[in-house]
Amino acid sequence: MRTSIATLLSVSLLMLAGCTREEANSKAREAGRETREAGREVKEGGRKAAYEAGKIAHEVAEETKEAAKKAGKAIREGAREAREGWKDAKREKSK
Repeated sequence: MRTSIATLLSVSLLMLAGCTREEANSKAREAGRETREAGREVKEGGRKAAYEAGKIAHEVAEETKEAAKKAGKAIREGAREAREGWKDAKREKSK
């Protein structure tokens, strides 16, 4: 009697352990799938952010280019005015 109870108890424990292990494996696989999906979402978010950063950088570069052209023109005009003033001062001194 004791042997049959011990055997029955052992078989029951082995069955429970087997089910528990399968459940743990199943949960581990599910966690792995969720982790991969989260990784894909992060990667896609990173790509979108990089794309937007590239667009903004291009816009800033274009605006900077235009501002540099305007600044260059203003500097050339200032230099021309300075030359004219220099020449006028030289002429007035000569008189």
